Amino acid sequence: MVLTKFGRVILTPLIFMLFHVNVFAAVWVDDLLLLDKMKSSDYERFSTKLDELIVEENKLSDFEQEYLALLKAYRAAYEGDTHLTLTILTPLIQTSDVVISFRAKALAINSLVLVRRYLDAFVYLEQLITQLNDVSQPDAREQGMRVIALMYNMIGKYDFSLSYIEQLIGENPSSNAVCAAHQLRAEALYLSGQTDEFKLKSVEGLKYCTDHNEPLWANLIVAFIAADRIRQGDHQGAVSLMQSHYSQAESTRYNALILKFDSILAQAYIGLGQTHLAQEHAMKVIMALKQDRFSRVAVETFAVLHQVAKAEKNYQQALDYHEQYMAAFTAYMDDKSAQQMAYHTAHSEILAQNQKIALLDKDNQLLQFEQTALKHQAAFNKLLIIALAVLVLGFAVMAYRSFVARQRFKALAEYDDLTAISNRYHFSASAKGALALCEKGQLPAALIVFDLDHFKQINDQYGHAAGDWALRQTVDTCRNFMRNNDVFGRIGGEEFAILLPGCQSDKAHLLADICRDAISNIDTAASGYEFKLSASFGVTSAEISGYHLTKLIEDADTAMYQAKQQGRNKVQFFQG
Repeated sequence: MVLTKFGRVILTPLIFMLFHVNVFAAVWVDDLLLLDKMKSSDYERFSTKLDELIVEENKLSDFEQEYLALLKAYRAAYEGDTHLTLTILTPLIQTSDVVISFRAKALAINSLVLVRRYLDAFVYLEQLITQLNDVSQPDAREQGMRVIALMYNMIGKYDFSLSYIEQLIGENPSSNAVCAAHQLRAEALYLSGQTDEFKLKSVEGLKYCTDHNEPLWANLIVAFIAADRIRQGDHQGAVSLMQSHYSQAESTRYNALILKFDSILAQAYIGLGQTHLAQEHAMKVIMALKQDRFSRVAVETFAVLHQVAKAEKNYQQALDYHEQYMAAFTAYMDDKSAQQMAYHTAHSEILAQNQKIALLDKDNQLLQFEQTALKHQAAFNKLLIIALAVLVLGFAVMAYRSFVARQRFKALAEYDDLTAISNRYHFSASAKGALALCEKGQLPAALIVFDLDHFKQINDQYGHAAGDWALRQTVDTCRNFMRNNDVFGRIGGEEFAILLPGCQSDKAHLLADICRDAISNIDTAASGYEFKLSASFGVTSAEISGYHLTKLIEDADTAMYQAKQQGRNKVQFFQG
């Protein structure tokens, strides 16, 4: 969670052995280790002592100079100079010392994320994961596992994150690292919707961090507890919790935490109908964010300001805030998409490299076998190798063809070949599974059904090619506004459905209106014709229609036809 703070170094004789140098003969290693330990507990003294040691840099050994450079990079990162941090770290990443290289990569990941160089960050992340088992130095492992868990939380791989968090806690690191792990665990459990586990573990983590005087991590956990109360509808409970910790959060001087507190208070107050207080806290967030308005906090805050303006019947301001909300939401989703793309690209590259290495290892083994065997019976072994190669190739070809066939049949069975989203059968199966989980966890759920207006006229007047283009364009447009866990399917010729697990009815209504507006603004000139596209939307929720998909679709369909009867290009919520 914290990209510019550093873990502590425990000064033990074991550290000397783990750096792979004869440190007992080195003059400056003791000073470097003390600086390393000091950097998070007494930053001002650390910076002063670092400058004193830099003056003596030309007297240091090669290893000591690399260690000193790593500490310089920590200072640059702490002071927000990302360019200098990466400049220092680049040669350290290539060093032969395993621990220095590992720690340099972990620190580089933090800096690369800050400047949104996600592909480089995830390439280093894959390397950290691969090298973790080869690193035994406690502080390096602690730093590495924190960064790995942080990155997996960032891209929504919560199960992976939780496994590293439990491993970190199990290695009995410093109390600061345990608190960081508790905060990362609370974040993963909250964002993944594991409500019962979140309530249990967040209280455990809050108590541990409070007992060990770690206010930053404690208040980050408090923020998630308050957000969970809002999600459960307990807005007054969220306000009371936030107010009781607000001054302590401010005392940390950690801007991201303070912004999170104000954003949650704004959401809680709007839930209570106290628009003045909601606006006061929301404006604090907007003023502090300045130009950086594509974060989740920005999206949530603009949504609150939009609701405040609507409640005060200031419709022009409501429209302005809605436009800013859409811009922030689009930028946020683009940033998340960039993260996901970078992760999958880096992961694929590492897999390809590992496969190449494995193939090279196998080739080397075969060559060694061939050389040994040729001493005894060269001709026989040549024939054997050829036969084995043909057999392996045959199995590989058969396996590949079988895989391709399975994938093709799976796609044909589950996805609509025109729009590439779920067909009715696959949508029903996926939606029923998601609804079952929502019902079990008592989470909200909503369903949107929409139908293109006058679609038959488009087909009749401009041809089926234009109609197909309109369907694809509609799907691509709506998909831009959906979350990863939303279920999107084509359930009829020009009829579509979206299941929104964990989504309240007001947010579903807002998403439907956003999609409706986006469809009506599609430029159809690219199809070769110019015509007007619009859609009528029906929305219902599990609160009204229950968790059975058939009933949800039936009620949303009813609302959709009401929207059509009211003139089309509208959103109608099922009233029951």
